[in-house]
Amino acid sequence: MVPWYHWVWLVPVALFLRLWLATLRFRCNVPNIDDTAGPSVILLWHDKLFVSSWIANRSFRRPVTALISTSKDGAWLVAFFKLMGITAVRGSSSRRGAAALITLTRSMRGGHHAGITPDGPKGPALEFKPGAVSLARLTRSPFIVLGIRYHACWRTRSWDRFALPVPFSKVEVTLLQEATPAEGESDESVAARLQARLNETSTGPA
Repeated sequence: MVPWYHWVWLVPVALFLRLWLATLRFRCNVPNIDDTAGPSVILLWHDKLFVSSWIANRSFRRPVTALISTSKDGAWLVAFFKLMGITAVRGSSSRRGAAALITLTRSMRGGHHAGITPDGPKGPALEFKPGAVSLARLTRSPFIVLGIRYHACWRTRSWDRFALPVPFSKVEVTLLQEATPAEGESDESVAARLQARLNETSTGPA
């Protein structure tokens, strides 16, 4: 939970980030995506979270509930996403994972998409963990792979080398629909397939 007095500076920071996002030149490739049929599990790599709220607010008709880690840094992300119009729940593979899965399941049954970074909250970077597959099986929902490429960016020294797109630079966004996990298809096989799709659409410059 973010203390109330931190909102005094958090709100101006969020406004500054909105201005930053407004400078970016987004190029969207959205083939055959129709989210009116039902909720999906939206997947993106952790290092591309900076632009995720912009994309969610403009690309999807349904609201998105994002899974954020239980770490101290996660509390700031929850606050940031709230200011950006995205609901968030806390949880990870190591802490409160079952509770988060239940909350996301209820949210999806209420009509929300679920947004998950399958390599979060602590990595290894670009390595797909099976939690998102479990959620898709429970809700019988398809996936949407959210591929993001930056033409130019700065990177932090965090575990995921979190990327910050340079203002006024180009951002390429690709949305791909992937089917609900089939019966008999192992979680490992689904994870490998989705990891490949994310890498195809998210690694390398735009």
